[in-house]
Amino acid sequence: MAGAIETKKQENGSRIVFESVIEKGKFPTTSFIEKVYPDVPAKWVDTYRLQSEALKKYLGNNKGYIYSRDEGIMPFIESLANKNMGVSKKDAWNPMDIIIVKRLGEKKIKAEIDKIAKTNGLAPKDKLIKLNLYMKVLLKEKVMIPISLKEIKAGVKEASIDESNVSAKSKVVKFKLIPNTLMCDLDITKPPLFDTGEFTFKMSVDDEIVKVQIRSFRYSKPSTVIQTDLTPLGRQSGAKLGKTASDAIKEFLGRVGLERPKSPTQDNMIAVDGKFTVGQIDFWDKFYKRIKDIKIEKQRVNWDAPFELGRQNVTFKRIIEYCLDNKDKDRNVLGRLFSKLVTLRHIKIYQSISQKKKFDEWLSVLYYGAKKEFSDTNGPFIKIY
Repeated sequence: MAGAIETKKQENGSRIVFESVIEKGKFPTTSFIEKVYPDVPAKWVDTYRLQSEALKKYLGNNKGYIYSRDEGIMPFIESLANKNMGVSKKDAWNPMDIIIVKRLGEKKIKAEIDKIAKTNGLAPKDKLIKLNLYMKVLLKEKVMIPISLKEIKAGVKEASIDESNVSAKSKVVKFKLIPNTLMCDLDITKPPLFDTGEFTFKMSVDDEIVKVQIRSFRYSKPSTVIQTDLTPLGRQSGAKLGKTASDAIKEFLGRVGLERPKSPTQDNMIAVDGKFTVGQIDFWDKFYKRIKDIKIEKQRVNWDAPFELGRQNVTFKRIIEYCLDNKDKDRNVLGRLFSKLVTLRHIKIYQSISQKKKFDEWLSVLYYGAKKEFSDTNGPFIKIY
């Protein structure tokens, strides 16, 4: 996963390449790209070429844009959304990485957005919805286009562009769990290396197959919350849909009388420092035994049992004890263990949703929550992937 500094270089590389291709009609030299991305890898030069070709095709003959990331209209909008519209996490509202805006329209657009943000008597959420409606019009007219960027997989010949939150949700025939794909990794097959500790399955969305992962994505920090990540299978680019927004998950679970599993720091059966009591260890052993045979949509979870600790077959309780005994040998041990434990809580939630006959709807929440298309508070953008 790229850090903030690397991401900034990658996205600014896209920004200056787009400007050169759209405004000047030529792909820039590597030395020009290196003004914002020193020692740019060849794979990113290839990505920029495919991204810019896709954007050029999308825009047609349109040009005369200003290309914004760290300066200009993008931080201007982000600041107002944060201060006046209740946006605390930008990507949960709009995962745009850069914005291009018509040079002749920028001043007027800024004034209109500022007016929306500072309207008296309008709640922050309503201001955000009004901003989104305005941005949809601008995107449709190709006057201002927020862009989400993805690295293009090696071997891909042509990048794709999708519009999100521009029109009504696409009509989906059905969401379905694909049989025999429910899996949870609880053992440790190659000690002292610790397995990830994740719950995975696949679902169909019309004729598309999507892999879902529920796990921690930062093992070095044991307190990290579990996230749900979706990746389409079979697409040449391999671009992720993204992580399902927590607001989408909370809203659905609230409607069906359930609560999202707590983070490791909030779960009273987890000692974040790794100093578990006998009672806490016994709780998780019994919790696993209690849920292991409960089906989800008539499907059993594949636990890959009997559990392995190297060449030994052991109980889940022994897995927990082994992790705790070795917690100081690797900074990722507790993060991986807690991922295993909290995913058990998630599996219990999945079982409850299935019992309530709401599972297909739940899959749709995961899907649209990852695409950031679950609410009127989600902003419009295009994704190049």
